Amino acid sequence: MATEGKKKISVTTWIVLSMVAGVAAGVIGGEVMANIQFVGDIFFRLVQMGIIPFVMCTIITSVGGLSPQALSGFGLKGIVIFLISSFIAAGIGLGLALVLQPGAGLENTALVQNAAYESEATAVTFQDTLLSFFGSNIIASMGSGSMIQCIVFAIALGLVISFWRNTHDGECLVYDVCKQLADLLLNIIRGVMTIAPIGIFCYVSSMVGSLGAEVLIPLVKYLGVMALATLIMFVIYFIVTSVRCRLNPFALLKKMWPMSALALGTISSAVTLPTAMEDSKNKIGCDKAVADLLLPLGMPLNSNGAAIHLAVTAITIAQIYGITFAGGQLFYVWMIAFLLSLANAVSPGASLVSLTMIVPSLNLPMASIGIFAGLEYPTGAIRTILNVDGDVFAALLVAGEKGVDHEIFDGSKEAVAEE
Repeated sequence: MATEGKKKISVTTWIVLSMVAGVAAGVIGGEVMANIQFVGDIFFRLVQMGIIPFVMCTIITSVGGLSPQALSGFGLKGIVIFLISSFIAAGIGLGLALVLQPGAGLENTALVQNAAYESEATAVTFQDTLLSFFGSNIIASMGSGSMIQCIVFAIALGLVISFWRNTHDGECLVYDVCKQLADLLLNIIRGVMTIAPIGIFCYVSSMVGSLGAEVLIPLVKYLGVMALATLIMFVIYFIVTSVRCRLNPFALLKKMWPMSALALGTISSAVTLPTAMEDSKNKIGCDKAVADLLLPLGMPLNSNGAAIHLAVTAITIAQIYGITFAGGQLFYVWMIAFLLSLANAVSPGASLVSLTMIVPSLNLPMASIGIFAGLEYPTGAIRTILNVDGDVFAALLVAGEKGVDHEIFDGSKEAVAEE
C-alpha cells in the first residue's frame, strides 16, 4: 500500500527530461545520433497522420455548432487579434534585428563561405501569398498538407452546416459524423502521445548531434535575438491577458507550462494542439466554444513565432551580405514576414519552407538558406512555443473575464467532462 502515496511522474516532466537527455546525448554522441532520428520521425508521422482531419472536423463542428450571431462575434474578434498580434510580432523581430545586428561580423566566416543551397524558388508576391490561401481541390490540399487551404474549406462547410442546422431543428448528419470523427481522432493522438518522450529524445539528440558547435556558435546572437523578441511578445501577452481576464499571471504561466514544454519538445503546433485545447478549457477555464474554434483556427493564422523568425532571419541575411533596407523597403520586409507567417507550416521542417518563400521575395541570395537550414530544432523550439501559447492568449482575450471560469482556473471546480 506504500506505493499509493507515490506521485506519478507527469507526461510533461518526462518530455522535459527527454529533451535534456536528448541534448546531452547529441553533444556526447555527435553525428552518430543521426541514426536514431527515424524513431523521432515515426513519432511525428503517427501524430500528424490524423492532425489535418482532426483540425478540419474540429473547425467544422465548432463553426457549425454556432449561431451566425455568435460566429460573427467572437469568430471575427479572434481573427482580428490574430492579425494584430502577428503584425506586432513581426515588427518586434524587425526592430530588434535592426538594433542588435545579429548578422554583423558573419560575412567572412567559414559558415557563410560554405553555405550552398540549390533552389528553383521564385519571388513570392503579395497576390501569390493571398492566392495560396485557397485550394482548387480539397483532397489535394489535404494530401499536400496545405493547412490554411483545409481550414478555409472547413470554415465554408461549417458555415453551411450552421445555417442548415438553424433551419432544420438542429439536425445535420454531416455535423454528427464530423463531431464523432474528431473525438475518435483525438483518442488516436492521445494514444500516440504516450510515447512522446521516446520520440522527442530521438529527434532532439539527432538534431543536436548533427548541428555541431561549428554551426551553432556563430549564430548564437541570431538565436538570442529571436529568443528576446519572443520573450517581449510573451510579456505583452501576459500583461494584456491578465488585466483583461483578471487572472494571476504566475498561475497562468504554471497552467500553460505543459503545452509549452510539449511545444518546445516537438517543435510542432499541430502535435501540441490537442493538449493546448484540453488545458485551455480544463485547467485555465476558457469558454469551450471560443477555445474549440479559435485554437485550431489560430494554428496557421496566429503564428507569432513564425512572424518573428521570418523578420529576424531576413534582416540577419541582409546584414551578412551587406544589403541595406531602408524606408519603404523595411516596411515591405515587415509586411512580407507578417503575411507569410499566416501561411506558416505547422510541423517540423517548416522553417526551410518559409525561408524559400521570403528570401527570393526580398531579392536576397538563395545560398543564404544553407546557413540556416540546419537550425530547424533551435529556431523551431523558439517560434513554436509562441505560436502555441499565442493561440491560447488570443482565445482568452476574446473570451474576456466573463468567458473564463475562474473556479476552474483557481482549482476549486473541475471541468465538466466532454461527451
